[in-house]
Amino acid sequence: MTKNVSTLVFISIIINTLRKIFDKVIDFSFFRKSNLREMAKPWLALLFSLGMVFFLGALGYRITEGWDWGDCFWMVLITITTIGFGEVEPLSQLGRVITFLIIAGGIIVIQLSLQRFLSLSESGYFRRMSEVRYRRLLTRMKNHVIICGFGRVGREIAEQLHLKNIPILIIEIDPLIIAKAKSRGFKVLDADATLDETLLMAGIQTCRSLVVTLPSDAANLYVVLSAKGISNQCKLIARSATEEASNKLKLAGASVVISPYVAAGRTMAEAAI
Repeated sequence: MTKNVSTLVFISIIINTLRKIFDKVIDFSFFRKSNLREMAKPWLALLFSLGMVFFLGALGYRITEGWDWGDCFWMVLITITTIGFGEVEPLSQLGRVITFLIIAGGIIVIQLSLQRFLSLSESGYFRRMSEVRYRRLLTRMKNHVIICGFGRVGREIAEQLHLKNIPILIIEIDPLIIAKAKSRGFKVLDADATLDETLLMAGIQTCRSLVVTLPSDAANLYVVLSAKGISNQCKLIARSATEEASNKLKLAGASVVISPYVAAGRTMAEAAI
């Protein structure tokens, strides 16, 4: 009698604990700190269901057969995985009912897993997961050069740096330009360079320098201001279209400002003399 009461108390404690865990899993409040945890959300319910099948199956064997927990969990494992090992000990009628319920529960979990896999595949989940993994790799880059914009100027800068074996990260938002940059073997971050979050993700605090070659002077000025605010020690090289823009970029904190049109004009003038 005392043994049965102790078992019921233990079961009650375990069920209350699992219920609290399940409430947290459904709320997901503790999974909002990173993209990785966001990507893990779709699998939590399935993992929880599988864990429940294991625990309830082992508990069933414990009650009906009186085995120790190791034998109970081993029996559940070989039943769900259909490994083919023999029974730990001959089963009673109730033990066979528990085995049937475990097999049914395992089949349901497997079917739900397949349905979830197909659903996530159609929704682009695995593509997003690949992007998250790629972005995590980018954040580990150090002593690299960040190039904002992969236009004609940015492309030439990237090619020259590549010849000198200097690690490069390009920030670009145009899908066509991104495809061109990737086809040339460059690492590309698909994001808006004017956002602080993008610069931090690109590793502005550990980079060698930041080169800003966006087509708009206003956008270049915005990036320089953002970069200066995040990392005061970062070397900033900016492109400008006019002398007025050059002066403003220098005031904003750019270390070097170059105007391709002015530089080309001066070079051609020197050649003409």
